[in-house]
Amino acid sequence: MTEEISYPVINKEICKGCQRCIVGCPQNAIVLSDEMNNAGYQFAVYSGDGCTGCKDCYFTCPEPLALEVHQLKNIRNDNVAKMIKAKVASQGGN
Repeated sequence: MTEEISYPVINKEICKGCQRCIVGCPQNAIVLSDEMNNAGYQFAVYSGDGCTGCKDCYFTCPEPLALEVHQLKNIRNDNVAKMIKAKVASQGGN
């Protein structure tokens, strides 16, 4: 099975919570965390589901290195794909 998995990776210590990535995401896959980072900003997080890899969030983010979109392609092993999805889901959300 060939599959593509895409997901944003947000550096919570660099994110200033401007919410541009949240507004820019057509899939509503990014949300604002209930937590604060060390600088006192409420940071954005990936909800764990819905990313299509369009990179709209990346291009709207004004902070260099605060947000990346990772895309894993050609995953042929169902077990590997399930492990990656579980890992991404455990890192996202509140």
